[in-house]
Amino acid sequence: MPFDHSISVAIEGDCPAADKADLQAVVEHALAAEGVEESVAIGVVLVDDETIHQLNRDYLHHDEPTDIVTFPLDGDDDFVAVPRGMQRELGEMYISFERAAAQSADWGSDQEREIRFLVVHGVLHLLGWDDATTEERERMLARQGEILADWVPLRRVAR
Repeated sequence: MPFDHSISVAIEGDCPAADKADLQAVVEHALAAEGVEESVAIGVVLVDDETIHQLNRDYLHHDEPTDIVTFPLDGDDDFVAVPRGMQRELGEMYISFERAAAQSADWGSDQEREIRFLVVHGVLHLLGWDDATTEERERMLARQGEILADWVPLRRVAR
């Protein structure tokens, strides 16, 4: 049974490699792969390097651009219990489409695939995964690969 997730995708700037419906479907796929059995809300925002640099500096105190910044809105401390049947607000992720382009070129991939990879990374962070240590990072990257291994992208329809 599919869950009624609320997934918003915004693209701030010129990123023809990104497709909102495709990215929403990637989020849905990652949530299903992680066994999320409740209705959740997630925001995905694609931005340029300047914007992500500012977010990284202002909120994480790292004065450099990065590929993704996540803002979990729903901690796992059970301070506020979500009533049964109500949607849980997981949080938001901001992804630099410029970093995604540079990284994909470095790794012989393409920007579209790299953005999907980062979206799954963001979903995992919002679900509580961490990559602060080498071991955690390797485990998280492996899981991202597993989730995307059976991903079938939406086909764009020419108009």
